[in-house]
Amino acid sequence: MRSLSLRYLLAAAFLATGLFLGPAVFAEDQSPGAAGPTTSPAATVPADLFVGLAEQLKDAIVTISHQGRDGSQEGLGTGFVIDKAGLVATSRHVIGDARPIEVHFRDGQKGIVTSVYATDHHTDLAILKLDVQENLLSQALSLSSDTAGALSQGELVAAIGHPLGLKNTLVTGIVSGQQTIERQELIQVAMPIDHGNSGGPLVNRNGEVIGIITYKSSVSDNVGFAMPVSHLRELMDDPNPIAISQWITIGALDPALWTVKFGGNWRQRAGRIHAAGQGAGFGGRTLCIATQTPESPDDFEIAVDVKLEEESGAAGLVMFSDGNNRHYGFYPSSGRLRFSRFDGPDVFRWNVLQELETDAYRPDEWNRLKVHYSNGTFNCYCNGELVYSIQDSVYTQGNHGLAKFRDTVAVFRGFQQANEIRDPGLSEELENQLRQRLSELPTADLEKQTALDSLQEFPGTASESLSIQARELEQRAEALRSLSQRLHERHVLTEIQSELSSEAPSLGRLALMLAWHDNREVDVASYEMQLRRMAEAIRDRIKSEKLKPTEIRQVLDQYLFEDNGFHGSRTDYYSVSNSYLNEVLDDREGLPVTLSVLYIDLADRLGIDVRGIGLPGHYITAQYVDDEPVAYIDVFAEGHELSALELGLRMPASGPREADPLQPQSVAEILIRMINNLKRTAEEEGDFVTVQRYVELLVALDTEHAAEHRYLRALLTIRKKDAEAAEKDLAWLEEHGQAVIGQQRLIELRRFADNWLYE
Repeated sequence: MRSLSLRYLLAAAFLATGLFLGPAVFAEDQSPGAAGPTTSPAATVPADLFVGLAEQLKDAIVTISHQGRDGSQEGLGTGFVIDKAGLVATSRHVIGDARPIEVHFRDGQKGIVTSVYATDHHTDLAILKLDVQENLLSQALSLSSDTAGALSQGELVAAIGHPLGLKNTLVTGIVSGQQTIERQELIQVAMPIDHGNSGGPLVNRNGEVIGIITYKSSVSDNVGFAMPVSHLRELMDDPNPIAISQWITIGALDPALWTVKFGGNWRQRAGRIHAAGQGAGFGGRTLCIATQTPESPDDFEIAVDVKLEEESGAAGLVMFSDGNNRHYGFYPSSGRLRFSRFDGPDVFRWNVLQELETDAYRPDEWNRLKVHYSNGTFNCYCNGELVYSIQDSVYTQGNHGLAKFRDTVAVFRGFQQANEIRDPGLSEELENQLRQRLSELPTADLEKQTALDSLQEFPGTASESLSIQARELEQRAEALRSLSQRLHERHVLTEIQSELSSEAPSLGRLALMLAWHDNREVDVASYEMQLRRMAEAIRDRIKSEKLKPTEIRQVLDQYLFEDNGFHGSRTDYYSVSNSYLNEVLDDREGLPVTLSVLYIDLADRLGIDVRGIGLPGHYITAQYVDDEPVAYIDVFAEGHELSALELGLRMPASGPREADPLQPQSVAEILIRMINNLKRTAEEEGDFVTVQRYVELLVALDTEHAAEHRYLRALLTIRKKDAEAAEKDLAWLEEHGQAVIGQQRLIELRRFADNWLYE
C-alpha cells in the first residue's frame, strides 16, 4: 500500500490489482437490467461521447495476474497492447516480483509471456513481451503525444479494465487536476478506482492513451491517479528486457536438473514439483524433462508420486523424449491409467496403446507410478500393482521426466530413475505383521502412548501403511453406510408395497413413507398423529352443523389456508423440502402435488371425496359429489376454485390425447408422480446416486413404464460397474422391452455395457 500526502487529504491504496468504475459504465457481461450507461456523483459525463470506445479498444485490453509463493493467484490487474509485435503495458506492481505471470485476452485465449521487456519501479510501469500470435495481437492502442502538463482540467477521459473482476468494463470521468506524489507527477481523475483496474489505459475522446491507472484514494471513492503516458514512451525507448525464465526465480526448477518444454508453469516447493497452466503443445501438453538419464538405457526403472487436483486432468511420467513432440507417456487421465506414444504435435499422431480403469489407482490421493523398461517392454505399475505390459520399440533413445495435459493442476514428488527402484512401502511380511499388531490393539488404545510404543520396531515407512489402512477403513465405512441406507430403502419399499396392496391405502401415510425412504429420521407415526389431530380440529368445527360436502370443503379451506397459513412455495419452489409431506406440515408450504396430498388426506378423513388431477406441469384437485366433479381446486393457490376458463388454460395444447387430462389419479399414480418429481430434481443436480434410489422405487411401483425405468437403471448400474445388476436389466429389456425402447437403442446399450464393463 502506498500512502499519499495528508495535505491532499488522500491515502492512495497501492493495488495489487485494480482499475475503476466511473460515471458511465458499459460492461460486456452484465446481468439483465444492468446494461446501458449509468451515472455517478464523480462527474457528469455525456455517456454517448464514449459509446463506441469500448468496441474500439476491447481487443487490445488484457487481464494480467501473477502467482504467489504457494502457487495461488495473488493479483488481477489490467494491461493493454501497445505494439502488435507483442508488447503489453501495465503497472509494475501488477506483475509482482519474480512471479509467474499470466496474460489472457478478452476471448479467454492465453498470451505466452516470453520476457519482462521493461520495468521501472519509480514510475510503477512495466512492459511485457508476448509470443506473437496474429489472432491475439490484432489491435494495439495509440499513445498520445501530449504531456501531463498539456492536459486540461475538466477534460473528458475514459478507461477499460476489470474492476472487482468485472471484465472489460468501460468507465468515464474527467481530469480533475495534477498532483505530485512521492516526487512523481500524476494525473488526478474524478472516477473511482477499484481492484482489477491497475495497469489499465486512461484514454481521451480519441481513444489515445494519456495515462496508466496506478493509484486509488482511500479517502474518496471518486478519486484516482494515473501515470502520464510520456513515461511509458520513455520506457519503450530504453527497455531492460529479462527473459521470463530468468525473471521467475521463486520456486524455479534447477536448469541443471530439469528442462521445461512447451511452457506451462512448473515450480518447486517443499521438495515437490507443482505443475499448472496450459502448455503451448496441443491439448495443453507441457513437459518437464530430467537432464540426467539412467546408467543402462536398455533396462531401467523410473517412478514418481503424482496427485491431481481434479480427476478430470492428466499428468504422469514421460519416457524417451526427443525434447520435442515425440515420447511415451504413462499417466492417469480422467481416472483411467493410459499409456500413449506421441509421434507428433497433434492428436492425429498420438497413439493410445493401452487404457484401463483399475482399483490400483486411488482418485484424489497420491499415486505412485512406476515403469520398468527392458528391451522394448514397458511394465507399468500403479501403487505397486502391475497394471499392464506394453511392447513397443519405436523410441529407444531420449530423456525421461514428467508431463501434464489440459488445465490440469498436479503435484509430483519423489521422481526417481535408476536400474532398480525399491518401492517405499513395507515388505509383504512386515505388512502382515503390522496388520496383525494393529488387530490386537483395541480402538480405544490407538490414541495412547502404548500403541505408539508397540509399533516402534517397524520402519518409518509403516506410517504410510497406516495411512493406507485408514483410507481402506474410511472407504469400508462409507460403503457400509451406503449399504445400510440401501437396506433401509428396501425395507421402506416393502412397507409401501404392503400399504398399496391394502383395501384402502392411505395417501398421507404413503407420502410420509416416501419422506422416510429418503430420511430414516422421519417418524411416520408422529406425523400421522398430526394429520389425525388436524382432521379432528376441523371436525370439531362442523360436528354440530349439518353441512353439505362443498361446505365441509370450505371449512377445510379456512382451516388450512386462512387459520394455519398453508400456501404454495413460490420464493423457494425448487427446494426438495417442498416434496416431503413431513416438511410441508412443518413449514406450511410445498409443491402443488404435496399440498394436494395433504388436502386429499384431510378430506378423506372428513368423509368428503376429493381426488388428485395431474395436469401437465401443475397439480390440482377435484371435489366429487355422487361420483361427479363439482369443483376443481388449486391447492397451491390456497384453495382457489378454478373457473371453466382457468381450467381450460391449464389444459394441454390441442392435438391427440391419450387420456382425459382431468381423469383422477389413483393413490399409486399420485405417489409415482411425487417420486418422479424427486428424480427430476436429482437429475438436474447431476446426483446419479440419488437418481438410482428413485429409479429403484419406480421399477417396483410403476409397472406400466417398466421398460423405461429398467433402461435407465441399466445405464446407472453400468456406470457403477455393477455388471451383475446391469446384466439382469439387459436380459429383461432384450426379452420384454424392444417394443418400447427400440432395437437400435438396445443394441447401443449392449455396446455401451460391453465397452464399459468388460474392456
